[in-house]
Amino acid sequence: MQRRTVLKGWLALATLPLCLVIQKVQAAAWFVQAFEAKHTAEVMTALQAKAVPLSPDIHILAPQKAENGAVVQVEVAITQAAGNISTLRLLADANPTPLIASFELGKQVLPKLVTRIKLAQSGDLIALIQQTGGQFQQQRRAVTVLEDGCAGSEREEPFASSMKMRARPLEDGTVELKIIIVHPMRTGRSKNDDGVLMPAHFMQMMQVLLNGQLIVDAQTGTGISRNPYFTFYLKQAKVGDVIAVHWQDNRGFEGQGQVTVAP
Repeated sequence: MQRRTVLKGWLALATLPLCLVIQKVQAAAWFVQAFEAKHTAEVMTALQAKAVPLSPDIHILAPQKAENGAVVQVEVAITQAAGNISTLRLLADANPTPLIASFELGKQVLPKLVTRIKLAQSGDLIALIQQTGGQFQQQRRAVTVLEDGCAGSEREEPFASSMKMRARPLEDGTVELKIIIVHPMRTGRSKNDDGVLMPAHFMQMMQVLLNGQLIVDAQTGTGISRNPYFTFYLKQAKVGDVIAVHWQDNRGFEGQGQVTVAP
């Protein structure tokens, strides 16, 4: 399958030995059963998450009303120590395929993230966490959607991608990492100007490495908005450290880039 790598820097990118730039950890196979499930209960079954309790430790910041369901910014923060949460997942109960994304977080990453998602209809947005001991917890937030974000029409354009990153220390000592990947993130349910369905084309996997060590291993589905955006918060990073990101999509395209933590 044809592969392309197209990189552009938001800030000046650090100069590293090539072996570190392209280094990546073997990713687990994309979890087809969970990401293609049509109902939240089927996702939970695929994840072996049974009778999951609501947790006051999980906080979801999202609008009560989403005027445009195609771009809904969501922040999830968990008031538990970094290293206690192995996986954070986002689901939208009313989406055609509810599982939006799954993030395996290393001990260097605070259990907090910001991203942008698609919501097809009004319903519950679900943050599902799995602790290192295997226990599941969840929290839900109802969101009213005024315009379907999973269908509609799109302009058909040649595929091209780039990546932008920024990493900077915050006053509390953590490092804020922002990532934007230019990608159409087509669901397979949108139509072109001629009314013809456009095939699905979306990012499936992303890895984040800090000084060559894997700290975020993510899998994403069609519920992430066009031009995927992520913010992570790192507690064991400092000025001069190098962060590398690698992604790949369902058609075999991939990209990679790196940034140095700068004041």
